[in-house]
Amino acid sequence: MLQGWQIEILRCPFDRSRLSAGDRAMECSHCGRMFAVVEGIPSFVTPDLATAHALEEWLNKQSEMQARDTQARQYDHLLGLALVSPVEKRMTLRALQGRGERFGVLAEIGCGTGRMLQHFARLADVVIGVDFSLESLKICRQRMEMAGKGDKTLLVHADACFLPLPDGVLDAVASCQLVEHLPSDRLRQQVLAEMARVLKHGGRFAVSGYHWSWLTRWSGAKQGMHRGGIYYYRFTREEFHTLVNAHLPVESLRSVLGYVWLASGSKEG
Repeated sequence: MLQGWQIEILRCPFDRSRLSAGDRAMECSHCGRMFAVVEGIPSFVTPDLATAHALEEWLNKQSEMQARDTQARQYDHLLGLALVSPVEKRMTLRALQGRGERFGVLAEIGCGTGRMLQHFARLADVVIGVDFSLESLKICRQRMEMAGKGDKTLLVHADACFLPLPDGVLDAVASCQLVEHLPSDRLRQQVLAEMARVLKHGGRFAVSGYHWSWLTRWSGAKQGMHRGGIYYYRFTREEFHTLVNAHLPVESLRSVLGYVWLASGSKEG
């Protein structure tokens, strides 16, 4: 069952109205839409989302969600992640924390199985993990509970383009290797706009995405499909800076081992 603070922080993703909650569902106080609560995880992935996307965008998103659900238990064992994650973790924590801040509420958009969220939890009183894959979130929940962070964690099954959160609720927001999997520039812009919307003025952000570097040029194409039907796009420095900076002012942009770009800064007050 959801705790009081978890219900209070959530909103309808369609009109951002408050929600009332029972053991198995949440209801929007304005539009009346019902959202399931699956094993304690509120789910805002509903058929209504299809009408908010172009057909090709939605089909690509559905393909990725199915692949992520299927591959959830193998994800943490991918060789590329195993090699990059230790460096990415250190750099992202340092970029997000800035001058050593501690945050009240921190969210990771696209948290997956929690490989980064477990580390973000040390920086904040409350952490929120949002992901499109319910099976990944179930693994994330196990990970957070094993780390003793379950009581301070809210996991949310949602589309990153329609975050079920109110404006300016977050002290910090992170997104690690999500934006490269959004199948159009329109959706990438929408996700960055959503992250900016839910972040407080002065709040910290860290966003990473695939780097189109000499390393990745050798190993694959600039855009294409990963195994199982997961779209990807690799950014040049200018492309990534332009994308993030259009919504959040980039103070630092660094490459993590030539594999991903990492942009960070503070939302202007």
